[in-house]
Amino acid sequence: MENVTRRSFLKGSVSAAALAGLGLAVVNASVNQASAGVIDENGLKVNAYDLDEIDPEKLMPAELGYEWHAYKDACGPLYPGYPHYDEYLDWVEQKLTEYGCVDKLQHEWQMQSYFCNDWPVHEGSMSVVLDGEEIEAGANPRLCGDEDHQSATGEMVFVDIDTDPETVKGAYEGKILVTTPAGYPEKPYTDSFKGTYVITDTNYRTAPEFSVGIGEIVPETENNSWHTRWDFGQWSKACKLVRETGAAGGIILTSLTWGTLKGLVDRQGSNRTQAPIVCLDFTYKDQFMAAAEAGKEVTVNLKAEYLKAVNHNYFMFLPGKYYGTDQDEYITINSHSDAMNLTQDNGALGTLGIIHYFSQIPQEERNRTIVACIDTRHFIEGAEGATGVDWEGNSYSNREMHEPYRCFPEVAEKTIVTIGLEHMGELEAAEDYENNDIVVTGRPELSFMKADDNDWCARILIQAATDSGLERADIKVDGRPGNFGEFKGTVRAVQASTHQLPVCVIGEAGNWPGAHTQMYTGIRFFSDKKFRDEVDTWTRVTNAFMQVDKRVFDPCWSNLNKAVRSLGSKELINNTQMNGLLGNIADIFGGAAAGKYEQAAFRLEAETKKSVMGMAPEGTDFSAEGALGEATGLSSGATLTEGSEFQGVVALIDAVIAKMA
Repeated sequence: MENVTRRSFLKGSVSAAALAGLGLAVVNASVNQASAGVIDENGLKVNAYDLDEIDPEKLMPAELGYEWHAYKDACGPLYPGYPHYDEYLDWVEQKLTEYGCVDKLQHEWQMQSYFCNDWPVHEGSMSVVLDGEEIEAGANPRLCGDEDHQSATGEMVFVDIDTDPETVKGAYEGKILVTTPAGYPEKPYTDSFKGTYVITDTNYRTAPEFSVGIGEIVPETENNSWHTRWDFGQWSKACKLVRETGAAGGIILTSLTWGTLKGLVDRQGSNRTQAPIVCLDFTYKDQFMAAAEAGKEVTVNLKAEYLKAVNHNYFMFLPGKYYGTDQDEYITINSHSDAMNLTQDNGALGTLGIIHYFSQIPQEERNRTIVACIDTRHFIEGAEGATGVDWEGNSYSNREMHEPYRCFPEVAEKTIVTIGLEHMGELEAAEDYENNDIVVTGRPELSFMKADDNDWCARILIQAATDSGLERADIKVDGRPGNFGEFKGTVRAVQASTHQLPVCVIGEAGNWPGAHTQMYTGIRFFSDKKFRDEVDTWTRVTNAFMQVDKRVFDPCWSNLNKAVRSLGSKELINNTQMNGLLGNIADIFGGAAAGKYEQAAFRLEAETKKSVMGMAPEGTDFSAEGALGEATGLSSGATLTEGSEFQGVVALIDAVIAKMA
């Protein structure tokens, strides 16, 4: 990319070649300049590319971010029922209040919280005893064992991790099942494998790069996040095998070093297993494989229990100039806030950093209200969308009963964009097999970022990351092909997918697990500079959303782009037709971003809609209701799932036209 200023970039002065490389259309400069500097009656910029910059003097200093994380680190693992959980959530509330947030909306409920923890020193909570020697285990799968099943003794039996549980149902009652995660599959990799375990294609990435290319597995001696994901991603299989075979306990022989394994917490949520199961580091694999083959007796010890906890999540509001009126609109910042590790779910601290900045801007200059969403359902049974268990053992749906936007629909109604933040300030970790430890490489971890399929959203995120100096930003624009035509995958972040809001979605999630899903790595894997650069990035993004009409970033544009690409991927139209439609939509969008909404609606009707109807099979009835119907109001994840694809695209065009009114 050319070295340009933020203002010149957003005014469209970047070269056509540079924009094309990012998958962005060249905006008509003459149309943009016609409305440059104009502000409408709501204080919003008529030209979405003529943005005011942030004041760098008001950005939070790096040392303040370090201070916040030092406090969080001292609190230890932060799950409902854990010693400092409520204290931490209260501290976040106090800081939000200090920075001007008001009117807390809180939802609370009773739940069972899984507890297996000897923080701050890892000793005594889990072990195995073989041939009279007690060996400390590094970790255990979540949700295994309980108060009545803290020790099990039996003959060892080895079972392959990929064994179908149905074929061995009840086969190993009273035994200790031993297994080990499978090795990597052979190429060619499936898209499912690529999406989690290799370097994927992207739309924009800042340096430094990896030593391996797109589609390749990252060596764990360079960065161990991918490899740890592969290993602990299979622990749930072991739990299911133990449960279905009737085994008294289980031992997982991992490929991880002690430094990585110690205190590592997986996310499995569907395989509660009463039997105790523990994990050993890579140095024990040969010993225990041989012992299992010999049928030796072993004892598994795991001090796990379920605590009765009262959990809560909440919203707080930094008022904009229209706060409390029907005219107000919300920019919500969503963050997971329950986790085992310092950086795993520290998005609440990123939220504090953004609000720290805007608290210094007078309320009458804040066009919209910023809403902090402190969500605490991430590790309930392993996922915020899964089923939890209350004090009496009754199951409940996290999403239906405790999702904050469902509990407070008045917040959802006013939300026009949601920003997801998590895994911030991470430093890269690698395996040191010689010393059986985890080490800091000195490089920052990747910051995986995503934006809606919208030229404006993509450009402001890319430029914000560039201007902040953020290293290793990996930006993916939803729905758009990668720059090299390879598999791109998605970004795992706190997004509108957790609450299905029909709004613009943008956000970040760092890498995991490695040093970032482990209880004891702590602040040595935290970078206050990287955290500050990420806060800088998202402050710039938030500032952009403060300034422009919501029609510019409405998900209707993203949905329309995806629908046209769907026509191409299904070979209902050829590539020339698809690219022609996408180019037409991008050009029309450029006019809308310059405030020419009526003109955009006219062109969509006269050009885009007419073109799509002309490409449809002869006899397609466009007088009927479009295939998507009401689904055109869904989030940016909406897809064409039924009816005529061409009718569906026309329905989406009509939806965009209606939004431009």
